[in-house]
Amino acid sequence: MKKIIYAGAAMILTLGACSLDETNYAALDTEKVYSTQAGMNAIVNSCYENVYYMYGKVDGIDLMEMGTDLWKNGGRNSGHGDLTNYNENLTPSSGVIKTVWNSLYAIVGYCNTAIAYKDKGVDFDSESIKPKVAEAYFLRGFANYHIVEQWGGVVLQKESLASSGVSSEKGIRSTEDEFYNQIISDLKFAAENLPIKQGERGRASRKAALGMLAKAYLQCTRLYADGSAERKDYADSAFQCATELIDNASQYDCGLYASTATKSGDAQMWDDDNNKNNKEVLFTEAIDHETGNNPEWWNRGRTCQYYMMNIGSQAQNFGVSGSGLRYGRANATVWGPTLYLLKDCFEPKMQKSDATNEELKGFAKSKDVTPDTRFAQAFYYKYYAAGQTTLGKELLTRYKKAVNEESGQFDENEYKKYFGTLAKRRIAKAALPGVDYNIKYPGKHYYAGGQASTENLEDESVSDGLAVYTPNWELDTLETTKSKRLAVGIDNQYEMRTGESEPYGGRAAYSYFRSLQPSWKKWRAFKYTYTNQYCMMDIPIIRLTDIYLIAAEASIVAGYPQEGIKYLNAVRRHAAVSGDAAQMDATTNDMTIDYILKERARELCGEQWRWYDLKRTGKLTAEYLSTPGMNPYITTFDNSRHIVRPVPQQFLDQIANPDEFGTNGY
Repeated sequence: MKKIIYAGAAMILTLGACSLDETNYAALDTEKVYSTQAGMNAIVNSCYENVYYMYGKVDGIDLMEMGTDLWKNGGRNSGHGDLTNYNENLTPSSGVIKTVWNSLYAIVGYCNTAIAYKDKGVDFDSESIKPKVAEAYFLRGFANYHIVEQWGGVVLQKESLASSGVSSEKGIRSTEDEFYNQIISDLKFAAENLPIKQGERGRASRKAALGMLAKAYLQCTRLYADGSAERKDYADSAFQCATELIDNASQYDCGLYASTATKSGDAQMWDDDNNKNNKEVLFTEAIDHETGNNPEWWNRGRTCQYYMMNIGSQAQNFGVSGSGLRYGRANATVWGPTLYLLKDCFEPKMQKSDATNEELKGFAKSKDVTPDTRFAQAFYYKYYAAGQTTLGKELLTRYKKAVNEESGQFDENEYKKYFGTLAKRRIAKAALPGVDYNIKYPGKHYYAGGQASTENLEDESVSDGLAVYTPNWELDTLETTKSKRLAVGIDNQYEMRTGESEPYGGRAAYSYFRSLQPSWKKWRAFKYTYTNQYCMMDIPIIRLTDIYLIAAEASIVAGYPQEGIKYLNAVRRHAAVSGDAAQMDATTNDMTIDYILKERARELCGEQWRWYDLKRTGKLTAEYLSTPGMNPYITTFDNSRHIVRPVPQQFLDQIANPDEFGTNGY
């Protein structure tokens, strides 16, 4: 299988801080290297390398997805609480800030070198090299988009240090307008010159450039006042660019999966078998799952476990394995979904697929179901037993089983009625041994060389093995007390703790429910998971449904929402099986920025766009983020400072004018 071979080690530049460092290997003539086709191929390959450190890695997630309305920390200062909670410990010395800054400026540095040598070829001419150089233009626009959104008007680096050398020790700020002028120019060049198809996974093609250009046009609207001509013009450009891609999708080698009677288009988008060749993905971080030829070889995919419920805390008591292929390994929960995401964005109604199971249907306080399948595609909320488990009376009492309806206390008669025999207290083993695993999942893990352990692989089709159930809808607590399964509804997962300062949306009041939550699973494609930590799936970066929602939002900002509603409804219908599609339709009254933001949460949660969404729509504020149900630990957000990140101390130490350049207020 073809993949990008990174060639960073062969390059003469070692890119740190703001690409201001240079290593000069005297024996290597840069003019001869970069003016050849082979040299150009090598430098363009290197342009991709640092994208790897942005997606599926903790650093990129912290900066792009956390500190928003969709996620809360597992504890007040767990993970990188200084960054995600905006507390006083966030300084220019933050390691995460430095890592992402260096990665983005490394991309820019390599791209600048490729662009600088496009007209200096000895075995290629400027016209023939355009498709290759267009990849560098795309990646430079992509990296500068992240730089200006994270740090505002910092250094807009356009020269290649390979040819110019370090011309100044001073840092020179550029305005955000200047950044966006360059970003849009770069992406337009890429859209005009990139090929429709690429022969290697992970390379930018024309659909990626058009998608990113639409996103840049819309993001740029935040620089202008509501109702201004500039804001409307940029929104109109975003709409035109997005609809060019959408309306001519087949010409650009992309399209939405069509929902069937049994499977939504969204479910097909996340189907493991579509991961390495997905028509909805416009740009992806390609991971070599065959030979491990990645910047960190096989060390990939563990970040999904930081979104996992801590199985070792409570769920393990019901037989769920704290270390297995499907769920990962027991870990201190770093991030979890907010009540706002689970209850205000997703419909807090039973998934239609669960309503066919009589026991699960009996748990639900309301028998209403939602046709939207996206919650089930984004989260684990059913956890299965890896081994047969028999529950004792003490355990049943601890988890509020066999209680009297009136008193709410353990009742011996209720215990005898519902748990009086071993069979009634026993949760079946849902784990597959090797032989059964090979029969049920032929061809899975083919690249792992037999390393994958199947002893703790929970089989989701074994309904008797369902051990823990944490849906985003309310459950009938009386019914759950009669069940051997640990079933805890949304209101018991997140609630006010009497006498404590944590607001509604924090942890559960009852201590034995506190570690329970749905676990985000988008970055854990089972087919490409080969240990309890490592998953070698490709990471989608830009998806076509994102561009549909860009078109819908742009139509609102530009002043013609009636033109955009069909794009919103295409995404919503895509999220349901074909027979339920009509139930998903929004109306013209729904064409508001607030509704689009919730739709983007349902569609794109966890995919590292949310911080930018809030910034673009004016929601990155203390007033908004303090809304009940959001991250209860964001209590010190400063509207004048926290809309940008600290300029890294590492960079400030390398320039002669750190005071003049500034720290972005930190």
